[in-house]
Amino acid sequence: MTQRIQRRFGPWIIHHAYEFKWFYLGAFLCLYLLQILQSEIPQRIRALTEVLDGQGIGQASVLVFLGLAIGILIFRTSSRLLFFYPARVQQKLLRMELLELLESVPSTRYSDRSQGQIFQILFDDINNLRAFIGFGLLQIGNLIIAAWVLIPKLNQTDAYLWPAFSPLFASVVLFTVMTFINQRYFKKMMDKKGEVQQYIIESYEAKQTIKNFHREENFVHGFVRVSAEELKLFFKSSIGFAFTGPYIKLGLGASLIWAALLIRRTGGTTSDLVFFSGFLYLFLEPVMFMSWVAVVVSQGFAAWRRVKELHYLLVKPSATEAELAAAKPDVNDTHVAVTLNFWDRPLRLDVPRANWTVLVGETGCGKSYLLSNFATSLILAGEKVSMVQQEPYLFNDTIGENLFLGVTPDAIVRERAFELLRMFQLDGLAPSLEEVLALEVGENGKRLSGGQMKRVALVRSLLSGARILVWDDPFSSVDIILEKRIMTRLRESLEWRDLIFLISSHRLTTVRLSDQLIYLDRNVGLRATGSVEQVLKEEDVSKFFKEQMVGIPLA
Repeated sequence: MTQRIQRRFGPWIIHHAYEFKWFYLGAFLCLYLLQILQSEIPQRIRALTEVLDGQGIGQASVLVFLGLAIGILIFRTSSRLLFFYPARVQQKLLRMELLELLESVPSTRYSDRSQGQIFQILFDDINNLRAFIGFGLLQIGNLIIAAWVLIPKLNQTDAYLWPAFSPLFASVVLFTVMTFINQRYFKKMMDKKGEVQQYIIESYEAKQTIKNFHREENFVHGFVRVSAEELKLFFKSSIGFAFTGPYIKLGLGASLIWAALLIRRTGGTTSDLVFFSGFLYLFLEPVMFMSWVAVVVSQGFAAWRRVKELHYLLVKPSATEAELAAAKPDVNDTHVAVTLNFWDRPLRLDVPRANWTVLVGETGCGKSYLLSNFATSLILAGEKVSMVQQEPYLFNDTIGENLFLGVTPDAIVRERAFELLRMFQLDGLAPSLEEVLALEVGENGKRLSGGQMKRVALVRSLLSGARILVWDDPFSSVDIILEKRIMTRLRESLEWRDLIFLISSHRLTTVRLSDQLIYLDRNVGLRATGSVEQVLKEEDVSKFFKEQMVGIPLA
């Protein structure tokens, strides 16, 4: 089935209308009955004016106007509910399709988009599409039904007044043209708004060093510059509305004056002008809203283009991803091996099963990059892999929801989680393990320390069901006693000892607890690989750990 996000703008609208056809049939029926009732008002007011001229106010019926008001209220509210509900559903479905796509593809596909830009597309642009599909379609339907009902009514009695409507219609056309001219500025303004949001996100994420962060001149100047550019584009996109918006009021006044002149020329009465003004205001609502529909359509089209640009990035494999997909990992009962590009030279990572393999190398040599590409290559080949980055993300939810990720765990999985929480010394976060699972972690785990966040992510990885675990510097925030306890118990456990662990580390203690050691060098590539005991005897590796060993023998 074709997803909504895959369609072009026009087919998307048509498919949406067909998908919610019964809602729209009901909505158009309500609009028709609404306009029928509203069209009675000018004639009733004309009759009332004539009664007042004859000093016969007692003949006027209040109940008629009360009934019209109640009917208009019912059908007006119903028509809007029937238009807005499908728009809300469409908003939710579009957003979910984008989120599912973001979740299912490697991050390299959208690496050139900042968090602020992606958030803006998922929030602001999808909101603009909802406004278009709800408010825009409502007012287009309202104008069509109003013309269908009101034009024959006016033709029956006062067709000579039609020329008086032309100033109002002309002002609306002018407003609409200016709106579409400014559409390109609106899209640029939305792009720039994403950059402003990114600055705000970065300032929030730098909260632990916020004083220094706000003193950075480059940040302040950059924020001022981007904000000024966004404000400039906002004024450019709005200037047409600012100048042409008052024309609608001017057109309304000109139409009333023109109608008064026509009525005077034909010998009409005050009641005729009252009748025309009633029809003018009945036309004014859909016509004036149509001018804003132009704004909504313009913004909706610009938002759709931005959504489609992100969609194009997500469905098109990046160059790195294509390279990783072509790597074709060798996965069998004894090992997992992948040949990857490492500083423009091929490097074969061969990781034995039921084994802890540790990557070692100087800071900046490319360990994290290599681990990420290793995991991505296996995922593209259909393997189930769990990777924990150096700075993992925790959702703004409970520890339990972060561990089970929306899946209701059975008794066995819960007991396994309790065992791991004790193993990683997270059981002390609350009086009981059940309370630990119910503990709210806050946005990105801000209620936990950095080390606690990392350990929650490691527990989540072990509960994922993946047989290949890739951990980037997993024990950097725990002491060597806890590190040894965790690794020893995982190696001895029937549940986890047969997994493949590929980790990175700078610490000799982590290396000594592992089975296989891969020593990386940016200039050479794979400098040494083999068992830990064997590789630690290599001169370069020995030199690397010399300052850490503090006299402790290597073997």
